[in-house]
Amino acid sequence: MNQYPSKVTKKISDFRLEEEMLKISRICLAVFFVFISFGIFAPTDDLGLYDPKWLRILHSLVSLAFFVGTFFVPLIRRFIQPIMLVLFYTMSAHSLILLYWNSLYIGYLVGMILVISCIGVSFVDRKLLVSYLSTVSSAGILIGIYTKEPVVDLPLYLSAIITPALVSYLTLNVRLSSVEKLRVSESELKKFHDRISYDLELAKETQSNLIALDWPKIKGIKISSFFKAYDKVGGDAISYVKREDGSLAVFFADVSGHGIASAMVSAMAILSFKVHVNLNLEPASCLKAIHKELQDLVPNNHISACVLYLYPEEKKINYSIAGHPPILHIDKDGVAKFLAGEGTLIVSYLTPVLKNYEAEFTNGERFFLYSDGLIEVFNDKDELFGEVDIFHSILKNQKKKGEDFLSAVYSDALQFSNKPFNDDVSLLLIESI
Repeated sequence: MNQYPSKVTKKISDFRLEEEMLKISRICLAVFFVFISFGIFAPTDDLGLYDPKWLRILHSLVSLAFFVGTFFVPLIRRFIQPIMLVLFYTMSAHSLILLYWNSLYIGYLVGMILVISCIGVSFVDRKLLVSYLSTVSSAGILIGIYTKEPVVDLPLYLSAIITPALVSYLTLNVRLSSVEKLRVSESELKKFHDRISYDLELAKETQSNLIALDWPKIKGIKISSFFKAYDKVGGDAISYVKREDGSLAVFFADVSGHGIASAMVSAMAILSFKVHVNLNLEPASCLKAIHKELQDLVPNNHISACVLYLYPEEKKINYSIAGHPPILHIDKDGVAKFLAGEGTLIVSYLTPVLKNYEAEFTNGERFFLYSDGLIEVFNDKDELFGEVDIFHSILKNQKKKGEDFLSAVYSDALQFSNKPFNDDVSLLLIESI
């Protein structure tokens, strides 16, 4: 289904080049100011030219004022395009009037060419440019035709007016082509970004199904879980299956890496677990079966995991550890110790070495499982949140139950680090009540 967030449909016409236009406008205003300022000191009287100095001073100050205003006045920055268009028209009118008064004097012709050339790089609106070029070029041609005793030959003058107008128009077409490509690229990039964001949201929703947060009601037993992804989706998995013999099989796993790829492997591992756990296999055999089934399908990820069978009536657990942190047993006083159990990773290039273990419990005791994201946390002193810190957190929060206990332990680790974790964090608590 190809439905993405509404912002994908945002019109390309909303694309703006304010920053680029602002830079170009500043360059044009600076050029105008310098050119007109030099003209102020030109010996117009000695050359027999009619050119009121006050008009040149006024035009120079206006150019300078708007140049400075582009840095400090938001209103000028916002309306820089229409402001520049007005300035282009006034500059052109100024130059054309002086050309007529002074019989096409070459200095004013250069100013006219400069103004026409500048507008070609200052706009991305073809209608504005064509309107300006048509008006100014037509006026310039008429002035050239009706000027008596021109200093510049008429053919040279007309070519000097028409040529920059054509160059300006061609320049605009080239820029518009580049802008259009940029618009299309941005639009495609937005679509790609929104598609990825949408897929990540779907993956996040799928991820929530990989982490069992709702557990079956079992007499004398309470099970709670906690999950915090490093990114929108992660590679941790917590699942369970009610077995035919009345036991509850729990799968607690951590896939290497992060993101969608790891989440996909987690989903595959859970499906494999649910298939093999009902074949009356011991925990170690179940892990080996998952390894065998996924080894060829998952070449770039490995899995650390624990399969645990809970027997509520007998008050015992059978389990096997595959490269995963050991299970913590917490007594009634909040004192924690690691249970026996070790083994190698599954879904790796090596054949896993796994064993089955057993532990008993009484009322008030708990089993605590966690992913390595909890202990791979460093503080500003580059100290690790290690076993001592976990034991201290457990003891400090011993009176808390269920989700409150798990959240408290996570908060202690977060406070220790004082910065975001760099891995997914999964926690599981089995309480005998």
